[in-house]
Amino acid sequence: MSKTVTAFSPKDQQPALRVLRFLLRSPARFEGEEGRWFLTSDEGGTIACDEPVLQHLLVAGLVKAEQDKITLELAGRDLLKTLKKPAETEQPQEPAVQAAGESTRNRAVNNAESPLALLYRKNKQTGRRFLSDDEFHAGERLRADFTRGNMMPRISANWDASVAGRVRGERGGAAELSDYALDCRDRVNRALIAVGPELSGILLDICCFLKGLELVERERSWPARSAKMMLKTALSILHRHYNAGRMPEGITSPAAYHWGTPDYRPSL
Repeated sequence: MSKTVTAFSPKDQQPALRVLRFLLRSPARFEGEEGRWFLTSDEGGTIACDEPVLQHLLVAGLVKAEQDKITLELAGRDLLKTLKKPAETEQPQEPAVQAAGESTRNRAVNNAESPLALLYRKNKQTGRRFLSDDEFHAGERLRADFTRGNMMPRISANWDASVAGRVRGERGGAAELSDYALDCRDRVNRALIAVGPELSGILLDICCFLKGLELVERERSWPARSAKMMLKTALSILHRHYNAGRMPEGITSPAAYHWGTPDYRPSL
């Protein structure tokens, strides 16, 4: 953060930035009353500001006061641009999820919408993740198949194809899905069967419907902070399902041994 902003006390930093963003729209008229100033703009309305904050902005050269009008200086505009750049350039990247029969590819998505992404972040104190890499990727793979299989229930009318445009007797529903979407649905069904009815529901709620942990606990009347433990158990089982029959990296298949007498082979 800029030195100009860090010169403010931690309590005054956010009010100072609020005033700068308010003046970015248009100059404002100001008037004081008992240590507080009120800034009125034709476009932004009216906001209140403590007198020490406004005095600091004037001394720092970020704003300029002329008679009863206050305007944003060039230094203030440059400061807002500097603070705005990281938010525009840094796009959250979704970890690559490789589904069966597909190549690995990176996609820019908003990870804030996924409860799994929150649990996959490193803890600031311990530096460890609650979910392992295998568990996180298994949940994201289930979510990808669920989305590509068009399994999310529709909450509004479908105006893509009118009813009148369909031929009488023409089939709809699953008959209109592509083979790829049907394969995705089949993978989701097989994964949920492998996990079992006790844990498949929490996978659907959190991985597919993107419900929060607190919401799941309230709906199921579970104790606080129990949903994350159930989710971790379900994801570990899901990972074993996706990697059934595969040996871990660096481990080769053991040799097969059998019992037999020296003359167990038949002579030709």
